Amino acid sequence: MAKLDPEGRRGDPLADRSKDFDLIEADLIEEVEALYDGKDPAHDFTHALRVFRTATAIAEAEGADPTIVALAALLHDAASGPKDRSRGEAEERVLEIVEPLLKSWGYPDEVVEGVLYAVEVHSYSKGIDPATPEARVLQDADRLDALGAIGIARVFMTGGSLGRPLYHPEDPFCRGREPDDGEWNLDHFFSKLLKLEEGMKTEAGERLARRRGAFLRRYLSELEEEISKGI
Repeated sequence: MAKLDPEGRRGDPLADRSKDFDLIEADLIEEVEALYDGKDPAHDFTHALRVFRTATAIAEAEGADPTIVALAALLHDAASGPKDRSRGEAEERVLEIVEPLLKSWGYPDEVVEGVLYAVEVHSYSKGIDPATPEARVLQDADRLDALGAIGIARVFMTGGSLGRPLYHPEDPFCRGREPDDGEWNLDHFFSKLLKLEEGMKTEAGERLARRRGAFLRRYLSELEEEISKGI
């Protein structure tokens, strides 16, 4: 299973599934991947894989159940449809799919309940403080995927797919206005991403969020130089 070194770098390549999925049978992974068909590119199966790898690395340090964490991470966005589906509808759809799926795979009730709870409370928009180690791990891992280099890529990929302009022409960095990420792509940094560091629930999550958050701020500083000066 993929591990994080002290600086948060992953050691295993994406293609090496034999190490990644030692807790879950290979044929089940294929079923999970199919559930992400039609997802927007920022929340597709590769997102689930990244969350899975980060979550399983954090779980050991937190004493969280590795099977619950692995399943919750892989399934947390499954079958929720495209980005323009309403958030509540998407989350309800995931829960409707996950419970019978886990039962059909033969997982015991305590695992099913643990996965369902972690998936249900992971969303940033709900603002729920998770009550179990597994849910804390999933929430941190999902939020970490919105930070750093991959977070920047996901922001602009999502905004581009929705046809949002890159930034507000008069106030790109929200210095004199409230951010509106439904209108301007860059505003998402200020409405959400730069707030994620302070909400981490695990020590490993806090450490990784500080490093990735620092990268976001460096990026925004460089971007401001290019926008304002053009050199």
